[in-house]
Amino acid sequence: MKRTSKSFRPLAAALALAIAPAAIAATAPAAYSPPLKPAKSTLGRYDSREFIEVKFAQGSGVGLVNGRLSSAAHGRGSVLDALTARAGPIATVEPLFRASPAALASATKDAQQRSGRALADLSQWYRLQLRPGQDPARVVDQLNAMALVEIAYPAPLPVPSPTPNYNAYQQYRGSIATNGIDADFGWNYSGGGGAGIRVLDIEYSWNTDHEDLSKLRLPGARIANGTPHDPFGDNRHGTAVMGILIADNNGFGVTGLVPDAIAQYVNAMNVERGYDLANAVFTAAYALLPGDVMVLEQQASGPAGCSDYVPVEWIPSVYDAVALATSRGIHVIQAAGNGNMNLDNAACFGSPFPRGRPDSGSIIVGAGGPSTNAVCSDGTPERAKQWFSTYGARVNLQGWGACVTTTGYGDLYNGFNATYTASFAGTSSATPMVASTVVALSGILKNRGVSATPQQMRDALVATGSGQTGGAPIGPLPNLRTVLNALGL
Repeated sequence: MKRTSKSFRPLAAALALAIAPAAIAATAPAAYSPPLKPAKSTLGRYDSREFIEVKFAQGSGVGLVNGRLSSAAHGRGSVLDALTARAGPIATVEPLFRASPAALASATKDAQQRSGRALADLSQWYRLQLRPGQDPARVVDQLNAMALVEIAYPAPLPVPSPTPNYNAYQQYRGSIATNGIDADFGWNYSGGGGAGIRVLDIEYSWNTDHEDLSKLRLPGARIANGTPHDPFGDNRHGTAVMGILIADNNGFGVTGLVPDAIAQYVNAMNVERGYDLANAVFTAAYALLPGDVMVLEQQASGPAGCSDYVPVEWIPSVYDAVALATSRGIHVIQAAGNGNMNLDNAACFGSPFPRGRPDSGSIIVGAGGPSTNAVCSDGTPERAKQWFSTYGARVNLQGWGACVTTTGYGDLYNGFNATYTASFAGTSSATPMVASTVVALSGILKNRGVSATPQQMRDALVATGSGQTGGAPIGPLPNLRTVLNALGL
């Protein structure tokens, strides 16, 4: 008989009570927490010079009237009217989230009832297009000077996917003895291969014709966010991520960590709107169900002076969409980024990260050292922070940041629609490793009629993971065997 440690009895009891949807709390949401406004805008490399994202204050009732913004509570206002008038700097205005006000309100209400947390009114997010020759920083500052505006900032541009140079080989499926996550051990349990759980990747660069990724060709796998566009003209990065997660268990190539999961993907960029990450997250959140897993394989540029790569929830519209997703019971796993940035630096990122706002409920993943053997040599000790990984108290868990074998790239084997690598790396490789443990545990719990909240899931994996061995904090490496034993399963 498996024993449950005393420290995990409360957690096991909480999970046993979390039978969805019967355990939905009826408590009133806590107070909504807006982001901190910047005092002055400084545009960075990955800030748009053409588009601005703006969120109006909760309850202001801002809407479009004949193509111009007007507040039901305050009217147009002279400054707002001047910005959107014929001679103003703003050419066009459109809602940021591509759903009807009724759909937005319904999704938010449901998420708030499930989580008990106050969420942003997504109908108050807009995307503004500037007229040619306008100074975007000046317009952003004008908007932020208005009490009606909660926050405005240049729309983000796509940042290169978080993958540094390749290194060597991998054995990440294995036990603690090989610095693995015990993925195969989870297959001893019904649902441990991800059956019944959807895992959705948000990025670009998938080869849906790859021989080992047949699930990407199934009906319903692609959830459209406009007409997909890949800013890097590549088909390797998303291919590698999906290989770690759901590559076919077919006796050749590689096998995904949760090959029984339902694979889905959403494009972060489209022809119609350019880089459209916040709406991609919302689109995914609206499509997924409690217990499903969203993988955010993107990174953002930090603020001026701290502009290396950080988690994408640094972007306020993305944070709001992530908070909506986790409040609906969806597990959101996002890359910390390959910027070696300290998220605890309050002068750069606010306290806590991001911008002094509450924890979004997502799991943020750093990159740690892999195991080293005859075919894999990295130089970073097992589970120590990789030099490039962004870090801090908000980074919850780590995965291998080097030596990951998966589909794509072709340095290991390069055939037509049959490419494989032995050296996928960065927080890119770390994030799907962690996501797979979430998929597996969620599948096992679902098979038992239990639904873990994102907070319960994160707490369980952090408390039972293999401890970090060195460097600035990136959290432990999750392990399925230890978390299942601790929960008495």
